Formats: sequence, C-alpha cells, structure tokens
Amino acid sequence: MHFMICLADIHIEIDSIYDGVYKLCKGHLTEEGQADFTVEISQSDIDYERQKAIREAAFEHLKPVNYPDPYLETLAVYRKIATKMLDYDTFLMHGSVVAAGGHAYLFTAPSGTGKTTHTRLWLENIPGSFVVNGDKPLIRVHDGYCEACGTPWAGKEFMNTNVIVPLRAICLLERGQENSVEELSFLQVYANLFQQIYRPGEAEAVRKTMELIRRMGESVRFYRLICNMDPEAALCAADGMRVHDNDGSEGTGSLKVKDVGSFS
Repeated sequence: MHFMICLADIHIEIDSIYDGVYKLCKGHLTEEGQADFTVEISQSDIDYERQKAIREAAFEHLKPVNYPDPYLETLAVYRKIATKMLDYDTFLMHGSVVAAGGHAYLFTAPSGTGKTTHTRLWLENIPGSFVVNGDKPLIRVHDGYCEACGTPWAGKEFMNTNVIVPLRAICLLERGQENSVEELSFLQVYANLFQQIYRPGEAEAVRKTMELIRRMGESVRFYRLICNMDPEAALCAADGMRVHDNDGSEGTGSLKVKDVGSFS
C-alpha cells in the first residue's frame, strides 16, 4: 500500500506490503505537502524483525512468539522511520508521555515497572491531563527546548493523541512503598536515558543520537519518582515536578493539536 503520514511535522511516504500499517496510522494520514522521505518495506525487513524477536526471547529465556508478517511489518516501518528521523533532530524514546498545563512529562522505566498504570493515575487524578503517547513517542530537539510528539506506535493499549507538546520533564519511574520525587542532574540520569532510547547500529546514527541526548539534557528537567500505584502517586509526581506552576519558563512553543482524541 502507498500512503503518507505526518509525524513530528515530518511528512513520510510509506510503501507497505500489508494494510496493517495503514490501519495503524489512520489517525496520522495526510494528503497535504510533499514527502520529506520514503519508507519502503521488503520481505527481508519483515524477516529481520522475526529473527530479532526470536533472539530477544532466547535472551530472556522465553518461548518465542510466532508473530504474523503484518504485525512485524509495523515494527519494520517504525524502525526505518526512527532511523531517518535523526536527520530531523528527532529520536524515538521508550516511555509514556502525559500532558498537563500545556507541557509534556515523560515517564520512562524498564518494561513491567508500571508506566501504563501510572499514566492512568494521571488521567484519573490530574485535571486536564491526557496521553501524548503511551509507549514509543518521538522527541524533537530544538535550540533551548524539546517537544514530545504523538505517534500511532503506542503499545498494546494504543494510548496516543496526534499532538506536539513542549517537553518539560523526564521522570525515571521506580516502584516502592512510599511516594517520593527528587530532581536529578542530567549526568545522574544519562545511563538510564541511553538504555531507553532507540539507537540504530550505524556509527554516525549513534553519534547523532548521543548529540541529541546531550542537547535535550540542556533544556529538560529530570526527576526520579519512587511510587506505589495509589492515586497519591500521581499527585506526588505532579507536585514534585511543579506541573501546576505553568509560568512559561520551561519550554517554548504552543500545544499543536492535529487530531484531538486517542487513536482507535
């Protein structure tokens, strides 16, 4: 199938084998403007994703899942998009992004820590909050500020809104009995961030990724949240990161709504 989507203000032409990618990207389709780049998928790209999944399952001592080709193609497409997006000062990060008060807050942690649960606590307890992306947002780096961008690759819950929001803070999420939040330096979080950011294998792409991380570190605040999964955890995080202190001193730009509502 041949179609065009818009992610992080970049127009991407996609030539896919199956229609699963088209269905996934339905909320981000566009017919306006010229394509900035094209992603073409071959069977070898799909086979690569299958072998990668088998290797990862073996590493974790799990039984490999026989994923169908249409699903693996969606992974192959996003891998190629994430690699090319580095040319536009944009990278893919594993985490859940929630917006409130005109700014975005990214929670990152190893899988299974509770990012989705904590995200739902925000939606239930922080007025006006909504999900930008629940799993694999794009982060666009500008001079002096960053933006979190919604994408349809949003985890099995499909928690995603087609918006671009100034990114105010990144929070490392850890489970604990008592809720607490502390501000950290960029050096304190760098190793954790590096593990949660997609890094293509090519040397130049890795160099570019590291440079974008460095630039992000100059304009975003960093925190560690130790939390249980009670509603107070969201309130603790919001207070600690001064979500309601919307004085405009962090980040620039305005919330750009392209398609209000979650992808479905």
